[in-house]
Amino acid sequence: MSHPPPPPYMSAASAPDPGSIPLRPLTVGELIGLGFAVVRRHLGLLGPIAVLIAAVSAGAEITILSATGTLDSVATGDWINTFSKDVTAGRVDALPVGIYAAVGVSSLVSIAGALVLSGLATACASVDAVRRRPSRGAVAERLRGRIGVLVVVSVVVAVVSLAGSLIFLVPGLIAYTAWAGAAPATVMERAGVGRALSRSTRMTQGHRWRILGVTVLIVIIAAVIEQLITTAVGAAIPKASAVAALIVMSAVGAVIAAVTSSWVGAVIGLLYVDIRLRTENLGAALRAYAATLPRG
Repeated sequence: MSHPPPPPYMSAASAPDPGSIPLRPLTVGELIGLGFAVVRRHLGLLGPIAVLIAAVSAGAEITILSATGTLDSVATGDWINTFSKDVTAGRVDALPVGIYAAVGVSSLVSIAGALVLSGLATACASVDAVRRRPSRGAVAERLRGRIGVLVVVSVVVAVVSLAGSLIFLVPGLIAYTAWAGAAPATVMERAGVGRALSRSTRMTQGHRWRILGVTVLIVIIAAVIEQLITTAVGAAIPKASAVAALIVMSAVGAVIAAVTSSWVGAVIGLLYVDIRLRTENLGAALRAYAATLPRG
């Protein structure tokens, strides 16, 4: 008499996820939503660093504008009218060098900061992927000895991307999309500067259009949120000088960045995780690691 076959064992792919990050390829909507979830669980780590980065970026911009005598013009918006008239008259080089310098330094700090946050957020996401409850100790262990390399890699990618964009937009975008995974790799794979850059270059092949599209989308969303809030705050400020209003709105923007900039960094970090889930079977490795962790 034959017996029915035993019930099939649950495959690794169909097993419940051990943490709060799905161990499968993620959709764009999931990247956006999970980015907010990572920030919510780890705001204590990501938020203060995001505020510091935004404050340094805004402070550098205001300082350079003030030192070059262009702060009043930027605060009042007069430089736009002046520049438009000069361009119409054929003087396309009329934009004050102080504005170029201020925007350049501010952008450099912002881009490098976003990449630093992506590395930090990747450490947070990797812990969330194997645990239901946040673990500060596990995140700290993941980041141990990695902060210095993370900062250096982020600055290198920011400098090359910004320089390429200033020369011609396309080289900057190519550099950014190729190296978007370098900062997360320094944390997740404990890679040095050169290895992180080469690793990201190989890993992002075939995924760069998606990286670019998602990055543009989240930057636009973050910018709109920040603009809406700062505009509302600016409208509520009693009559003050244009410079004072600019400084106040920059300070408000730095506070808002605790969430928006952290979220941008988290989504970039999740893109790294998503690529490895798609191409390197990272899900199986994380499931195996999660199985070794104590329950509870």
